[in-house]
Amino acid sequence: MAEEKTLATGKTGQNLFVVGTFATGKSLNRLESLGIIPGTEVEVLANNTGTPLLVSVGESRVMVDRKIAEQVLVA
Repeated sequence: MAEEKTLATGKTGQNLFVVGTFATGKSLNRLESLGIIPGTEVEVLANNTGTPLLVSVGESRVMVDRKIAEQVLVA
């Protein structure tokens, strides 16, 4: 079985499709408020080790904490 791919593993310039999340509580609320929900396409604008990710969701650019990004399953 293939290793699960998360938003945190996305490469700069890559378009990803959100398929699910392990997030709960405040982390889940944060993702939902950013529009990062299953069925959404996101583009990774910057993913540098040790920093939050910069992603594009729809017309918005948002920062996502790396620990939260590790809880978002993508394809």
